[in-house]
Amino acid sequence: MDVNQKKDWYLSFLFIVLTTSSFVLFEPSPYDFLMLLIILLGFIFSRFIFRSSLGTPLFLLAVFLLCNLVSMLFSTNYYSAAFYLIITIYLIVSWVCFVGIAGRYQEVFAYIVLKGYLLAAVIAVLIGMLAYWQLIPYSEYLLSFNRVKSLFQDPNVYGPFLVIPAIYALYKADILAGKYKLAYFCLFLFLLAGILLSFSRAAWGNMILATVCYFLFTGNVPFKKRMYTLFLSVVVAVPLLFYIANTSLVESLFEERLSLQGYDNDRFATQKLAVEAGFSSLLGLGPGQSEEIFAISTHSLYARLFTENGLIGFLSFLTFMLLSLQQSFKKIFTSFPDHKGLFIVIFAAQIGLLFNSFFIDSLHWRHYWLVLALAWCPTEKYEQTPMR
Repeated sequence: MDVNQKKDWYLSFLFIVLTTSSFVLFEPSPYDFLMLLIILLGFIFSRFIFRSSLGTPLFLLAVFLLCNLVSMLFSTNYYSAAFYLIITIYLIVSWVCFVGIAGRYQEVFAYIVLKGYLLAAVIAVLIGMLAYWQLIPYSEYLLSFNRVKSLFQDPNVYGPFLVIPAIYALYKADILAGKYKLAYFCLFLFLLAGILLSFSRAAWGNMILATVCYFLFTGNVPFKKRMYTLFLSVVVAVPLLFYIANTSLVESLFEERLSLQGYDNDRFATQKLAVEAGFSSLLGLGPGQSEEIFAISTHSLYARLFTENGLIGFLSFLTFMLLSLQQSFKKIFTSFPDHKGLFIVIFAAQIGLLFNSFFIDSLHWRHYWLVLALAWCPTEKYEQTPMR
């Protein structure tokens, strides 16, 4: 890896683009416009290298898109189906762009992305907390039923968005020492508080599962450092979160979120209807048609895929997700020691997102496609043959 790549203007611009990824209160967002510019500049200045290992995921995504087009024939609202499909195509193109950049810059790309993502998350949590305690004007626009959504449209997207940078901050706290270790550990706690105040139960489960996955692997972190970080997490993070949870402003909402809600039964009933509809129409009912057919959204990526895109569409995308998971898992053991921790973070993030997707439709989450691209980031030990 050429060290000059670290000073590449394209990577600097990519970092700036990632810092805007938490500003999605309106769509299309600034991030989307900048992402289109990243794609255009990448083609103009030849910043993409596509490796031979990408053949299978590209084939699976092509099959998935074909299933979307076929299922569109059975749509009840062609306008909403076309609009939903266009967003899906844009996100797939963004994935292709990211893996192309990763093919050129390898691990440097992943570190740049995660640093920009971390900054975006910190900004989002800062704004969200100021809004939660009514310290800035127009706070009501940054909350949803007293749940923090910051510059997102939904707390159930805001919460999961913070998990990946939180795990990355924990990793940096693990490998660094002195004031830098303390700084990253404070960032980890800050993001953890942000996840807590989203009051998204799926995001809480996502964070717990991703953290457990992270601690299951040692990577390039010495055992003593890992135990010290774990000790700090227990003696500092747990009491801090307990204190926040017991403040008068938070306690009542906590009790409400931890109990079974009335709409939970509606969600499960809709998911059951969605699966039944999927079996009755194995070619799918059309992209984005769940809201047209059912009273409420399916609130499950898997139920939506099966219902809207049919059996083959569901299996092709599920295989793509699991293959991406396998890629990051493999690289934990085959990458250079300095980069093992990076792929532990990516693997843990994917595990959390797979869990989260049982409870909310994550197909159009920009950060999910980013994580799926990071999983395919090549290392110097393999994937050296470019695909022409």
